[in-house]
Amino acid sequence: MTEPERVALDHIRRVVDSVIGETPAAEVSASAPVGSVSLRCLPVPYLSQLIGEATVDDSGAVAGAMLMQAYTGKALTPAEFLNQNGQFNEARLTLAQIANVLRLYGVPAEMRTGLKLSELVLVLFSGRPVIAPVWQVILQHGGLTPESFDGLHHLVCVGMDTRYVYAHDPLRKDASGQAQPIPWLTFYRAWTQAPGAERAALIPRIQLLRRIMVTGASLTIHQQPNDTAAQVGTAEAGDIFEISAQREGWGRIGENRWIHLSGVMDI
Repeated sequence: MTEPERVALDHIRRVVDSVIGETPAAEVSASAPVGSVSLRCLPVPYLSQLIGEATVDDSGAVAGAMLMQAYTGKALTPAEFLNQNGQFNEARLTLAQIANVLRLYGVPAEMRTGLKLSELVLVLFSGRPVIAPVWQVILQHGGLTPESFDGLHHLVCVGMDTRYVYAHDPLRKDASGQAQPIPWLTFYRAWTQAPGAERAALIPRIQLLRRIMVTGASLTIHQQPNDTAAQVGTAEAGDIFEISAQREGWGRIGENRWIHLSGVMDI
């Protein structure tokens, strides 16, 4: 982690702590760096649960399908994701069931409960999106969604800054739910009042975005994540890349450009 990133993380944690009253607001204001501290959103494809044939009642299945596509590139529809557990549209998946399907496709994830908001910040900052159950009606009352649903709802948190957590909200009839800015306090209220899932989260064990450096001998860059795919270049020791997707030990460093991750280190 670079020094500017450390400063940004420290400031964001102070801001988040101030939301729930753990740090005096005056201290946050006095320590705030000049300008806005912001981090870009993680590259998670957006899916809606209300569009066309893909319509499903279960936001958890939609959230799981988003992570599936982000990590593996597999275009599993929300309905297909739901059915992987032997359930259909009238059933709703638990976080444990969502984790089981993700694990089946090589995306290990763990369910955690009773998280602090600052812990959620650390997860997002590490380059991992989070499935967070919330009480949807709080978002509606806050004017953050036109849809009405008084129950447990799943968001995919994909980014943050000093004012907002950015989340994919699948309960939209179009793509307007992509990377919705939700004020920290509103998010915290919705998250802590999620029926039966207060301050819970499903967290992938591996980063979606990784910054790596080639450490060993040169690595061949392939067009697809396998040794038999066409070769399109070479990565030399010391070269630095950002991994935007991972699949079975391979990392994507660009459009149709993959390297094997056996000879790299995280930086």
